[in-house]
Amino acid sequence: MNKNATDNPSQDTIQINGWFTGTLIITFFRLMLGAWMIVNGLNHLLPMWGLPNIYPQPLGTLHLSNVMLVTMIETGLFDYVKVAELLVGLCLVFNRFVPLALVIALPLGLVVFYNSIVLNLRFERIFSFFMAVWCTYMNIVLLLAYIKYYIPMLQFKAPVGKIEDLRQIKNIFGSDEQAKND
Repeated sequence: MNKNATDNPSQDTIQINGWFTGTLIITFFRLMLGAWMIVNGLNHLLPMWGLPNIYPQPLGTLHLSNVMLVTMIETGLFDYVKVAELLVGLCLVFNRFVPLALVIALPLGLVVFYNSIVLNLRFERIFSFFMAVWCTYMNIVLLLAYIKYYIPMLQFKAPVGKIEDLRQIKNIFGSDEQAKND
């Protein structure tokens, strides 16, 4: 007879299964990606409020990267990107509107990835733990983890909604059970 932890009630054990481990990884990725986006968003926005940067804004190592970043800054697009990063980061850290935040984060992360890897010719970093790469990888893993929220959007031929559909807005801040009952 095999003796295990359940045979000995005085021995406390924590059972770790695949679901628990997966949930820990997803939660870690969500918090890490959110924190990274908050720091990067705040880094750009703090000087607008008279506070110092957290770190100096990199402007690209090579010419094309520099041109892209400087153009985004000079046209004001960078301000919008950084506000979006901050809002997405807050949503991820506080676990609010996560599926929407992940969809918004993907193009932001892809531009960071493209700039960091392609425009700066750093292809050796694709399989590294460089954060500009990992933000994209974490985003993709998180999108897959929340796939059940995207499946309803993937209609090959979707009919136009009706004005009555606006009544569903009240379900946004309701509980999951309330949304299922409506």
